[in-house]
Amino acid sequence: MPILLSEKDLAPLLSNPAAMDGLLVRIEESIRAFNSGKVAGQVRIETSLSDASKKYRIMTSALPQAGQGVRISALFRGAKDAYFIVLFDDERGDLLALVAGTSLNVWRTGAPAGVASKYLAPAGASELGLIGSGRQARGQLLAIRRALPLLKRVKIFSPTEANRQRFAKEMSEWVEVSVEPVDSAKAAVENMPIVSLATSSRSMVIEPEWIAPGALVVSITSGQLPRETVENSRVIVSWKEEVLGGEASRQPYAAMIADGSWSAAKIAGELGDVILGKIPPRAKENETIVFESVGMALWDTAATAWAYRWAVEQGVGVKFSLE
Repeated sequence: MPILLSEKDLAPLLSNPAAMDGLLVRIEESIRAFNSGKVAGQVRIETSLSDASKKYRIMTSALPQAGQGVRISALFRGAKDAYFIVLFDDERGDLLALVAGTSLNVWRTGAPAGVASKYLAPAGASELGLIGSGRQARGQLLAIRRALPLLKRVKIFSPTEANRQRFAKEMSEWVEVSVEPVDSAKAAVENMPIVSLATSSRSMVIEPEWIAPGALVVSITSGQLPRETVENSRVIVSWKEEVLGGEASRQPYAAMIADGSWSAAKIAGELGDVILGKIPPRAKENETIVFESVGMALWDTAATAWAYRWAVEQGVGVKFSLE
C-alpha cells in the first residue's frame, strides 16, 4: 500500500546531518547509472494553469533500484501543496509514495555538490568559501562537509549581516565545523580551495582574481560566474545537454558561445565521466575546476527512493489506497 510523506514526516530524517551520508551514496549511484546509459525516461517539461504566467515544472526519470519518480512543482508563489514527488515501483509500476518535496529538494540539490567535491576538490582540501545563507546554502555546506571529512573551516558571506551571523552560528553547531561570517564575498572565497555559490542571484557574485589556482568552484545557479573564470578553468558539468540546450539559457555559457568567445567543445565532460574513470578530474596540476550543477530528474528519483526506504524502515507516513 502506498504512503503519504509530509514535510513533518520527513523532518526527523532531514534534521540529522549524518543522514546525508546515505544520500551521497544514492546520488553517486544515480550519476554512475546515468553515464552508463541505465537511466530511462528523463524528461523535463513546463506547463501552466489557464493563466499562462503560472507555470508548473514536471520532471521524471526511471532509475534502476530506485523506481520511477515524477516531480511536480509550481514555479510561482502562492500555490499550496504544490511541490511533491510521486514514486512508482521500478519493476511492477505500483504507486509507492507521494512525498513532499520542498525540504527534500535542498538535500537533493546539495548532494551532487558533495559528490563533486569528493572527486574534484584539491587533495587534502580543508576550507570552503560559501556565498549564500539560505536553504540551498545549508544543503551545499552539509553535503560538502559530509563528503570531505577533512573540512575544518568555512567562511560565509551573504549581503544581510544578520542572516550570515545566524547561518554561521546554526551551521557551526549542526555540521560540527567552524563557520565564520565575513563582511564581503572576496573575504569568503579568496584563495579558498573550494568555493560554493549558493545564492538566488542571477548576476555575477565573485571576481575571477579571487579564485586560487587549482580550486574547485561549484555553481548551482545560472549567471553567477565571471566569464574569465569559465575561460580559465576546466569545466565539468552534471548534464551537458541541459547546460547547452535546457529550457533556459545557462549563463555565462550561452552568451559566450553566442559571441564566439567560448565553445561547447571546451566542456571537459560530465561528473559521471570522472566517476567512471572516462576522464581525469584535472588535465594538469593546479588546474581550476568549475563544476556546473544543473538539476537532473534522476536526483529527484534517487532522493525520493532514499526517503521512502527510510520511512518504511521507521514506520513513518500515512498509508492510503486509490481503490
